[in-house]
Amino acid sequence: MNGGDLLKKILTLIGLLVIVIFIVSNAELFTMVWKSDLDSVITILTENLLLTFVVTFVLMIVQNSFTIIPLILLLTINVAIFGFIYGYLWSWVTSVVASGFIFYAARNWFQAPLLKKMGPKWNESVVEHGFMYVFTGRIFPLIPTSLINLAAGVSSVTFKDFLLATAIGNLIYFFFLSLIPYGLLSVEMNEYTLAVLAFLFLLFFLIYKRFKKKKKVTFFRKNR
Repeated sequence: MNGGDLLKKILTLIGLLVIVIFIVSNAELFTMVWKSDLDSVITILTENLLLTFVVTFVLMIVQNSFTIIPLILLLTINVAIFGFIYGYLWSWVTSVVASGFIFYAARNWFQAPLLKKMGPKWNESVVEHGFMYVFTGRIFPLIPTSLINLAAGVSSVTFKDFLLATAIGNLIYFFFLSLIPYGLLSVEMNEYTLAVLAFLFLLFFLIYKRFKKKKKVTFFRKNR
């Protein structure tokens, strides 16, 4: 292990320890979130804007690490405090940053030993289709968010593809989740919602395939 890798591991470990310390020091508030006592949580947070930003960000990191807090709960808190637009955007920004942090931590701590056990063909497939793997998981939440982050982190998918797929996927999916607190959608995805998500998935899939095709053609021409 070189000095750079050791430094990365130390930095991610320090980041996680800071988060744990913050949670422990605000245990009562986080217990309210755990018990879904939204009225009390929202009342406390609205009295301190800085605390609101920090707590909601930490909650998003926890959700992206273990998925022990329902994502709809966090969006409900953000939308209730900041309003629909800003609550939606803040949820989206924090989710992308939190996902990136967990991805980075998993990559620096667990990728090297696991990749040795995987065949080269599997690694090549992940690199080539990494964007679609992550994007599909984001807009069709059949797999926990935390598992997507950890699996991508220990795989050979590039950070660029992971972050782009997460940003686009969450931008779409969070929009629908943000409508639920307003009663415009039920928690159970109805047929119309699933149809829209399927259409968006198909649209981005076609765009992605076209992009990959152009990229291969450009690469071929440069190396002729």
